[in-house]
Amino acid sequence: MLLRFAVLAGIWAGLVGLLIAAGEFVVHSAAVTHFDDHVTRAVVSSRTAALTSVMKSVTWLGSWVALLVAAVVVVVLVRIKRLPVLAIFVAVFAWAGEAGGVKIGKTVVGRHRPPQAIWLVTAHGWSFPSGHTAAACLAFTALALCVATPARPRAVRVLTWLIAGLAVAATAFSRVELGVHWTTDVIASVLFVAGWLTAIAVVLGGRLRRPGT
Repeated sequence: MLLRFAVLAGIWAGLVGLLIAAGEFVVHSAAVTHFDDHVTRAVVSSRTAALTSVMKSVTWLGSWVALLVAAVVVVVLVRIKRLPVLAIFVAVFAWAGEAGGVKIGKTVVGRHRPPQAIWLVTAHGWSFPSGHTAAACLAFTALALCVATPARPRAVRVLTWLIAGLAVAATAFSRVELGVHWTTDVIASVLFVAGWLTAIAVVLGGRLRRPGT
């Protein structure tokens, strides 16, 4: 088991390296910068009071609240023996990888956020990647994995993943609509967390199922 975690640590380091490389490319690419500016102007010019009100609520899906809900669900499933105790350690490991990768990416890349004049909520730190989007991707993927088990009807599994995907997409859009992130910030976050969780699923997935569940 230690070897598996060591392999995952190596994969995580590689993913963080790719995240940083992507961030440096984004920051120094005139084409990407132009794309981000264009999308931000289009989104900001399309704001409405109703949409902004909804986005201010939606953006909480990427806060500590979503992570706490996901953590409680995992603990409950372990308590009722639907998941092995190892699931708790894997969940913490996944969160540490997500949070650590985002922190390192922000610090190394050091990308500035959009102009503060268009912010509709308070934001702190650097822009790339988006911490809220990364947290939402982690939390809702974990929740979907807990709900959409093979024992569920296919329609339930499809609906669960659809809802999770929409929640992540809505959170990502909210960060752009509220003016605190560029589009490439949120895209990079989704790709980083998706790669990280895929690695965990491949390396440890078989150890997280109880026989007959």
